[in-house]
Amino acid sequence: MFSFTPLLDNTINKPIYYQLYECIKKEIIYGNIKGDEKLPSLRNLSKNLQLSKNTIEAAYDQLYAEGYIKRIPKVGYIVENIDSDLLKASHISNSLNFKNEDTENIKKLKYDLAPQYMDKDCYTIKTWKNIINSVINDEFESLLSYGDSQGEYELRFEIAKYVYENRGVQCKPNQIVVGAGTQYCLNLICQILRGNFDSIGMEEPGSSYIRYVFERNQFNIEPIDVNANGLDVRKLENSRCKITFVTPSHQFPKGVIMSVKNRLQLLNWAQNNDGIIIEDDYDSEMRFSNKPIPALKSLDNFDRVIYLGTFSKIFIPSIRISFMVLPNWLLDLYLDKYKMNGQTTSKLEQIALARFMNKGYLQSHIRKARRHYEKKYKVITKAIHTFMGGKVNLISSNTGMRAILELETSRGEEEIVNITKNAGIKITPISKYYIDKNNYDGNGKVRVLISYKGIPIEDIEPVIKLLNDIWFNDN
Repeated sequence: MFSFTPLLDNTINKPIYYQLYECIKKEIIYGNIKGDEKLPSLRNLSKNLQLSKNTIEAAYDQLYAEGYIKRIPKVGYIVENIDSDLLKASHISNSLNFKNEDTENIKKLKYDLAPQYMDKDCYTIKTWKNIINSVINDEFESLLSYGDSQGEYELRFEIAKYVYENRGVQCKPNQIVVGAGTQYCLNLICQILRGNFDSIGMEEPGSSYIRYVFERNQFNIEPIDVNANGLDVRKLENSRCKITFVTPSHQFPKGVIMSVKNRLQLLNWAQNNDGIIIEDDYDSEMRFSNKPIPALKSLDNFDRVIYLGTFSKIFIPSIRISFMVLPNWLLDLYLDKYKMNGQTTSKLEQIALARFMNKGYLQSHIRKARRHYEKKYKVITKAIHTFMGGKVNLISSNTGMRAILELETSRGEEEIVNITKNAGIKITPISKYYIDKNNYDGNGKVRVLISYKGIPIEDIEPVIKLLNDIWFNDN
């Protein structure tokens, strides 16, 4: 019989056989049950522990399946000869401590002003749930297949209509590829182009998430300054890049809208240099005065622009539905090399989104979201002027859901970020978005990005007042 007594507990939510399996496994790992040692028979252990033979057999079967013991006819169950020291080391290294420091930090966070959240008050979720249910009821047999690797045709058809009516982009459904997020689509573009190109011009400052994709695909990144008119095309012309990534409708993070003159110069650069423009139509719908600016792709008579769009910023981020519109010459390369890629986005949600768009619900949602965020924009700008007055310079535009604050303070950036974090508020320093930190010139001032889209409207005034108190009252 065992030289130990297994501790089995009927009150916890774990089967008795599994508890017994874990006890024996642990004794084998720590060398308390040696290799070639015979385990008690099913009958004897059943009698000794007052458990059913089926329970004992289930525990032994699990040990046998994992290779801890072997079955020898007419002999019984024998422990395998295993290096217990290696097993012990593996067991210790794989033991997880579920006390997660990041989780503790999240619990302490009172206000999150990072730019990756959406406001629940924008949503009427009942409509979306009804459409999901209707797709399950109407299309259940269709959902039993993986679907089109390029994206469901009905969704690509609706996207083609949407980008034409709202962004001025003319394309056919067969030019559209659907994927799980902008990073996925961009990664696919990098894979297609990497064989012929090794460098890319990227806005300075620009998205660190986008930069990561280019770095992962081993592109050399050349930072191209962003001025009041958008990307500095002249600096791009003087670089060795044949590809550039831009956010012309609402540059991230500066918020600059690329001028028409700059757009035409950029398109001429692409035509004259056999160049490629990757346009991320970031935040284009959230323009609070006048109509949204047409996409750069809408001016593309040379077919040099790869257009990226997403529903994560205007609808539900977690459905992870983004898309790209490929120029015809690039579409042929995609179909030749990557058509066999599996679709990364839920077929159910693709069909549901197509219906959501077809019935006009998406346009209705965008109008509602635009009104809601415009209201928040007015609240936050008023709060900044009321509580901070001349102590900050508010750098913003009537587009998007974020603002840049330039602080009049003797404190450094790191100190500002730390005291803000200690107060339970998350902000992002603008320097984070620079590829070359030497290009960041704050003129002795600290610049931080705050996004108001993820916090309730009633929290805006309190958080701005709190920021004023911690930044300036003790300064």
